[in-house]
Amino acid sequence: MSVTDRIEALRKQINFHLYRYHVLDSPVISDAEYDQLYLGLLALEEAHPELITPDSPTQRAGAEPLAAFTKVTHPRPILSLSNAFNVEDLYAWRTRIDRLLPEDTALNYVVEPKIDGLTVVLTYRDGLFVQGATRGNGEVGEDITQNLRTLKGIPTRIPIDPDSDLAPPPYLVVRGEAFFPLDKFEAWNSARGEAGEQTYMNPRNAAAGSLRQLDSTITAARPLTLYCYDLIDWDGLAIDTQWERLAFLRAMGFPTSPDNVYCEDLEGVAAQYDIWAEKRNQINYEVDGIVVKINDRPLADDLGFVGKDPRGAIAMKFPAQEKTTKLLELKLNVGRTGVLAPNAVLEPIELGGVTVRNATLHNFDEIARKD
Repeated sequence: MSVTDRIEALRKQINFHLYRYHVLDSPVISDAEYDQLYLGLLALEEAHPELITPDSPTQRAGAEPLAAFTKVTHPRPILSLSNAFNVEDLYAWRTRIDRLLPEDTALNYVVEPKIDGLTVVLTYRDGLFVQGATRGNGEVGEDITQNLRTLKGIPTRIPIDPDSDLAPPPYLVVRGEAFFPLDKFEAWNSARGEAGEQTYMNPRNAAAGSLRQLDSTITAARPLTLYCYDLIDWDGLAIDTQWERLAFLRAMGFPTSPDNVYCEDLEGVAAQYDIWAEKRNQINYEVDGIVVKINDRPLADDLGFVGKDPRGAIAMKFPAQEKTTKLLELKLNVGRTGVLAPNAVLEPIELGGVTVRNATLHNFDEIARKD
C-alpha cells in the first residue's frame, strides 16, 4: 500500500470513529486505540507534509494566530425567535397563526432544547467544510473557521461515515450551537481557578470567549462541543419537514441533540414544556427553554415574520432559577476602559447544574439597590 493510500485509509478510520463517538454516541474502540490511529496519521503527515489536506483530522489542533477576525455576510438572515413564557403564551401563538391559515389546518411540531451557548454557522462546498462564522447581528458575523475546525464534533468533510452511500449537496449552510458540557466546564473552570487564571461565570460566556480567540490552539485545548439543528441555505436538496432535516443532518455526520421530540399536536408540545422544566437540571448542558417549530417548513416560511421574528417557530423560556447563598467577599475588577466593576465572591452553590462561586454586581448603584 502506498503512503497516500495508508494516509487515506487512516483518515477514513479516524473519521468513522469520530462519527461513532460524537454523532452516534456509541464508540467501538477505546480512547487509547483511537490515539494510536491518530498518532499514526500524524507521523505519516509529518513525514509527507505535501499530502496534508484541510479536511484531515490532524488539522483540528489549531493554526497560526490571526491578527483579527474578518467579517462574514450570511447567505440568509440568522434569525432570533419571539418568546413565550408559559403554556398560555404557546396557545396564543397558535391562535395568531390560525388567523393566517385555512380553517382546521392540522399542524405538527418539533420540540428542541434551547441550548444556552453560542450560535455558529457552518458552510460546506462539495462536502468540504470551508467556513465557520458567529451569528453576529444576524446579517453579518465573524469568521472563526480556524477555531471551529478544532471542535471534534464538526465534520470537516460530509458525509463523515466512510461507508455512507449518500452524496453531499454541492453547497450547504448549517446552523448549530456550540457549548460546554456542564461536567467538562466545571472541571476546566476549576482547574483555571487553581492555576490562578481568570474563571468564567457560566458555560455560555466560556463558549463565546473560547470561540473568539485569535489563537486557535487556545480553542483546541478547551472541551467544547456542538449540536446542529437547522439548514440555512443549500443547493440540490428538497427536505420539507424539520424532522427530516434533523435526520439529514445526522446522516451527514453532524451531531444533533438526542432530546429532540416530534409532537403530533400542541398538547404534546405543552407536555414537553412541563417535562423539560422538570429535567433541565438533569442533563449535561445548559438550557433556558425549548424551541417549538412547525414541522412543515414551507408552510412555516409562508407565515412570514413579525418584525424580524419568524411566525413559524417560538422559544418557550423557563422561569428563572433562584437560590440563596452567602456573600463572602466583594472584589473590584478594572474593566478595559478603566471602570471599576464590583464582583461578588459567593459561598459555592449548585444552580442549573453549575457550581456558582462568583456573580457580577454590575455597578455601585446596583449594590445600593440590593442593600
